[in-house]
Amino acid sequence: MLESVLGYADAVIEDLGPDVARAADELEAFVQLLAASDDLRGVLEGANVSLPVRRSIVRQLLEGRVLAPVVAVLSFAVQGGAAANYQEDVASVAAAAAAKRDGMVRLDEGPLSRGAAGERLDGYATAVLAGSDQGHLGEVEDELFRFMRTVDGNEELLAALTTAELPAAARESIVSELLSPHATPETVRMARYVARVGRPRDYLVLLDTLVQRVAREADRRVADVRSAVQLSTDQEQRLAAAISRYTGYQVEVRVTTEPELLGGFVAYVGDTVLDASLRQRIEQAHEVFLSPPG
Repeated sequence: MLESVLGYADAVIEDLGPDVARAADELEAFVQLLAASDDLRGVLEGANVSLPVRRSIVRQLLEGRVLAPVVAVLSFAVQGGAAANYQEDVASVAAAAAAKRDGMVRLDEGPLSRGAAGERLDGYATAVLAGSDQGHLGEVEDELFRFMRTVDGNEELLAALTTAELPAAARESIVSELLSPHATPETVRMARYVARVGRPRDYLVLLDTLVQRVAREADRRVADVRSAVQLSTDQEQRLAAAISRYTGYQVEVRVTTEPELLGGFVAYVGDTVLDASLRQRIEQAHEVFLSPPG
């Protein structure tokens, strides 16, 4: 997936600082090497060559000769993209680095469709979270989730981050001002990146995708629970156990009180919705009552 590769490259390029010029030159040189060597291109794009072997070839060829971040990007491109498109993917990464070096605006930076933005965000998160331990992943996930709920619960903020009338740079700035004093650098970077690459109307959906992605890396799922009443710690634990049994995942519940549900709860775990609210049961009964006899 080229989008995943570009997302990973975006994160690496951000961290290069003054080395971006050297990195761009090294990436461009590798593109030229691929174009000039049928044998090398055949191995790296060969469907019959295993992923570990292709990745090992890239590392043996480049380690100690180019910047370590360049090796990391080119190695990720082996596993993050389609084998047959390796040269094309590397050329796209080299173009991204060259644009950063030359102060140019990239045409492929965004806004992207929801699917493409999600793939690019996944690659970006892979690079940003590399080396993070379980405890830190949990902290990042919690910060992203709380920020998502803050945005969802504040009409003015939601309007600002989901309107196409504000440029991406302005929406990124809003995210930074809100998060930077309180959140980890990884959380700030990823929440900003969502504003850069996604369509404004998809901001909340992509944030949720990011929360679930970090949770999976921490080997758990987040259940976004809307409850009619405030739950005790014991009730939350029993609810988490019940949802875990239903979904088959280890689940951590995040509860928000919504009295308009009248009773019960609604839980969202990824694409799964568990609606056990009194409002839902009343609506179902209402439909049955008004349905014409069969």
